[in-house]
Amino acid sequence: MLSSVENQTTALAGLFLATDLVQQIATRGEYDEGVMRIALESLFTLDSESVPAVFGGKANLRPGLQRLVAQLGGTDTPKDMQITRYVLTLLKLSGNLKPDTMQQIRRGVEEAEKLRLHFDTLDMKVVSKLASVYSSNISPISPKIYVQGNPTFLQQDSHASCVRACLLAGVRSAVLWKQCNGSRLRLLIARQRFITQANRDLGINT
Repeated sequence: MLSSVENQTTALAGLFLATDLVQQIATRGEYDEGVMRIALESLFTLDSESVPAVFGGKANLRPGLQRLVAQLGGTDTPKDMQITRYVLTLLKLSGNLKPDTMQQIRRGVEEAEKLRLHFDTLDMKVVSKLASVYSSNISPISPKIYVQGNPTFLQQDSHASCVRACLLAGVRSAVLWKQCNGSRLRLLIARQRFITQANRDLGINT
């Protein structure tokens, strides 16, 4: 079932993966290209056959699953409260997207898809297009997302575009979470179930 804990955990892992990237870029000015590719390519699988297929399979979500466990309290790893704020804001924001806005986003992503016929997913022409889709369609919507980090990185156009593209990927996962019947209340009351499922997906017995 689409609303299974397994699918909801997968969607959440995608959201944590994207927001972790945002935090890395904003604070350190760097990111894992493989992880970034997974996040951005999820934007081009709008009509996927399954929830894991959005991300190219569960194996690709390992960094997101690890961050999910850390943030929801399943390990001794310190929590990054900024990532938690990004996640909660994106979940709330995704619920405020109107159908016409969703269509505009889809059209923008399709235009970026055409660029991928000539350029790599991580080429700045593609990344900048995705960033503009975010700026035009998501930025005006409340609640606003305020990215905190090192101004040296955030003031660079390339880093700012990467942040916006990753936030757009975060919106994609937040919408997927809602399509799986996820909600803020569900995240609160079923937190331990998501941790257990994430550990299972990571091959960790708890």
